[in-house]
Amino acid sequence: MIGYFSKYGEYKPSISDLPNQDLGLVVVIPSYNEPNLKESLQSLLNCKLPNCSVEIISVINYPIDSSQDVIENAYYCIEKVKEINQLSSNSRLKFSHILAADLPKKQAGVGLARKIGMDEAAWRFFSINNPKGVIACYDADSDCIPNYLVELVNLWRNYPKTQACSIRYEHPMNGTEFDECIYKGITLYELHLRYYNQASRFIKFPFAYHTIGSSMACSAEAYVKFGGMNRHQAGEDFYFLQKIIPHGHFRELNSTCVYPSPRPSFRVPFGTGRAMTKYQQNPEESILTYNLNSFLTLIPIFENIDFFYNSQNHIIEEWAINLHPVLVLFLSNYNYLQKIAEIKANTSNLESFRKRFFFWFDAFMLLKYLNFANENHFQRKPVMEEAITLANNIGLKLPQNPNPIDILKSYREKESLNQL
Repeated sequence: MIGYFSKYGEYKPSISDLPNQDLGLVVVIPSYNEPNLKESLQSLLNCKLPNCSVEIISVINYPIDSSQDVIENAYYCIEKVKEINQLSSNSRLKFSHILAADLPKKQAGVGLARKIGMDEAAWRFFSINNPKGVIACYDADSDCIPNYLVELVNLWRNYPKTQACSIRYEHPMNGTEFDECIYKGITLYELHLRYYNQASRFIKFPFAYHTIGSSMACSAEAYVKFGGMNRHQAGEDFYFLQKIIPHGHFRELNSTCVYPSPRPSFRVPFGTGRAMTKYQQNPEESILTYNLNSFLTLIPIFENIDFFYNSQNHIIEEWAINLHPVLVLFLSNYNYLQKIAEIKANTSNLESFRKRFFFWFDAFMLLKYLNFANENHFQRKPVMEEAITLANNIGLKLPQNPNPIDILKSYREKESLNQL
């Protein structure tokens, strides 16, 4: 812990109130120009409380040179935090805020806001000698099932070695808050996320997990061990969890659920908000996803790790001739034969070789390959088309002539059955 915070010089906590000695869970909510923070906080106030103290920290932030409207919204949100805290009749549930004003423009964003709150949460846990305390990420426009807080605490109590987890999430597929095209778009976009996850599992990629910022959590111990949250303005959740996932003790929490908003947004260069903005502008165009065949080309690689360990490079090179040409080209660009030899030289058994291999061919490498393959050989396809094809391969039952909601429900059901 000391090593992590020493990177920032003399770390100064933002919240002056001392934490309760039984603090077991801190939920961090980044809030930038948010109109619905009160509703998000209310969803947590409505939750059943675990047998420990819980803190909800809202990081109300804005970059330097923000408009007067944005600044006024920040102080409006601060008042809403105070209002909700007054409504909390239990001393073991506290709502507080951090005002992160005038952040540098190059760094300001959801990543930095999460980092500010998660650093604070970690500091508070270590100040009471509770490295197993849970830090959860939530969003200022999300809702949740009332057992959300209890199930997070129970996960770590039942599996104390857990380093981090993803939490079941479901975007609304219908409603009155947004235009109909937004609900259609978010259904297709979530289908893309679940298709990507299930396709990765189908080819036996070991790190196939959802990495959604509003539905993830980690222990304070793991948070500092793996270097904390990054400052990325988008994809911060993916980058953060992929530092932890390869090391094991990562779980999926499916006994509760978070409901993220499908709201369009220009704030980030990619992700849900940007995808909804693009879809709203061109609702007649389907959301595209990676061609299933580009996933399938990787099966020979993931099924032959023991062959790589037991074979000389010239044998591997001869064997690779039978791989798909676009995969061979991609691997050659990354000097795969040299890398395999290097991994082999630093491992003494197959198990450690496998582990090191997937530290190299990790989730970042998988994403790089899929982008490369779909830009240089395969063609991205409408997500419904590929999701149906994959469903047939993994045994999902779909109705005849299914619509996007039917398909998404089927994928959700499959993933909700995943064991911890």
